[in-house]
Amino acid sequence: MIRTLPIFVLLAVLFGANRASVRAADPKPVKVFLLAGQSNMQGHGKVKAEPRRNGGKGSLEWLVKDSGTAARFKHLVDKNGKWLPRKDVQIWYLGRKGDLRPGYGFREGFIGPELGFGHVVGNAFDEPVLLIKLAWGGKSLAKDFRPPSSGGDVGPYYKQLLSLTREALRDAKKDFPQYAGRKLELAGFGWHHGW
Repeated sequence: MIRTLPIFVLLAVLFGANRASVRAADPKPVKVFLLAGQSNMQGHGKVKAEPRRNGGKGSLEWLVKDSGTAARFKHLVDKNGKWLPRKDVQIWYLGRKGDLRPGYGFREGFIGPELGFGHVVGNAFDEPVLLIKLAWGGKSLAKDFRPPSSGGDVGPYYKQLLSLTREALRDAKKDFPQYAGRKLELAGFGWHHGW
């Protein structure tokens, strides 16, 4: 009986090591961040410089070209000045989806907090990142986004926030095939409201 004990110990160690190596081979989960709010989360920052307006200053294009700011924003463009998509950070914004790049503001040609935030979390994690952005301008916390915990009528945009988040999570592996075989992990929630 004493001679068989080391075999059981060895089997237990091997079985445990095998399980650990299987777990180590599993891909890490996709880090999911929900970015929500109203007009300031939508994003009204201009991508393209307008020379007739303020000499072209105040746009993302100006920031990547101006000698005083170009070094801080060089990660956004290639050597020819074309916008670089971030392949490890995906975005889903009210049905628009793809690699993170300029243009996910309230409409194409604009940016919001998603661009800077996406680069920061993309640099912070080895895992891929999915940003789910849900924002509508001109909405109030007291009525439009009113949660059930506040009593009274639940706001329609609060309900829409929940349903669209569920939809984006449900369809993530179809919308982003590179996530196949990975779990999704809700890692954070950011709210940017505005007025």
